[in-house]
Amino acid sequence: MPRKPLLIFLLTLFLTVLQVQWAAPAEGYDADTLSILSPEVLGAWPGVLLFLLAVFTRRQMPLLRQAAICTGLLALYWLLANYVTFDMRVASWSTYSPLEIWLHVLPASLISIAACGAAHFGLSYFILRQGGAKK
Repeated sequence: MPRKPLLIFLLTLFLTVLQVQWAAPAEGYDADTLSILSPEVLGAWPGVLLFLLAVFTRRQMPLLRQAAICTGLLALYWLLANYVTFDMRVASWSTYSPLEIWLHVLPASLISIAACGAAHFGLSYFILRQGGAKK
């Protein structure tokens, strides 16, 4: 695998695990229920991201726009992963409506998605820019 896609793949995977664990409720749960290798964390998003970057490169889209689109889509993925995580860890043991789940997930996700999204945008733009690529 070429260097740039591998670095972006690892960056996306690392930040996804970090973001979901940061936003996930942890009070009252033992280590067995807080697996970082859960399906909602390690979904297919890193592979989808690599496909999108290949399409963007083929169409010669500006690097800044590539990084922004991928980060925006990743932020939506993280929000959905946070929803699924909250639903599995908390809401499945109680009677939460979908609206109540969103009212818990959105405030808990804002800081982690903003911080991890900024890191992903900056680092992915830096990685894409390396090697004399077109800006």
